Amino acid sequence: MLKVIDVDALFDEYISDFVYKNIGKVKPEEIENKIPELYVKFGKEKLKALDGKTPQEYYKSFSGEELVACLKNHLKEQVQISDFLCEAISSNAKNEDALISALNDEENEEFTLYVMNMLSEMNSKKCYNRYLEIILWDYSETMKELATEYLKEHAEAVKEAVLEQFNESNEIVKDYLTEVLSGCDRDDRVFDILVVQFKKHLESIPVYAGYLAKYGDERALPFLMEEIE
Repeated sequence: MLKVIDVDALFDEYISDFVYKNIGKVKPEEIENKIPELYVKFGKEKLKALDGKTPQEYYKSFSGEELVACLKNHLKEQVQISDFLCEAISSNAKNEDALISALNDEENEEFTLYVMNMLSEMNSKKCYNRYLEIILWDYSETMKELATEYLKEHAEAVKEAVLEQFNESNEIVKDYLTEVLSGCDRDDRVFDILVVQFKKHLESIPVYAGYLAKYGDERALPFLMEEIE
């Protein structure tokens, strides 16, 4: 079974040992500058606490389900989550299904945000529908913003689903969907929505002008110039 281990605490011990061995040789400010380099070296050190494996190796021998469960247990036990654990999950495409399953299970928000960030790092396509549900349904602003940012970069893939939901959505949800649509290729339906939303939110011209600018259709210029003047 994959244990909950505070790898960051092990790194602190590694740093303390380095400082002790280099008393009088290295200035405090030099140690601070060396931390990124020391972290890389630490990642290659075989550690007794990790069953004789290095931090880089330790997590990579476990399945996606075990790694995601370990991530969840770190949060439950309030143990700092190591970059090595996150890297082991997000760097292996085989772990995508375990992350999707965790995303669908609706765990606590902190855990879900970790999962969403990893799926985004993996450039997942399997999360599209769930991310759209997060925007449409009653989830936190942070989760909605993360889902929106990701879908905006994959807007063509979700365009039809977004257009289908747009008119039935409330104004708050429409704001998120408008941002997603700003990442689409040319489509008159999308252009019309972006213009309507721009005119409807003149108190937030920079935001909605930004959506039109990202969309990149010169037909928007007269609307933009009218408000600027």
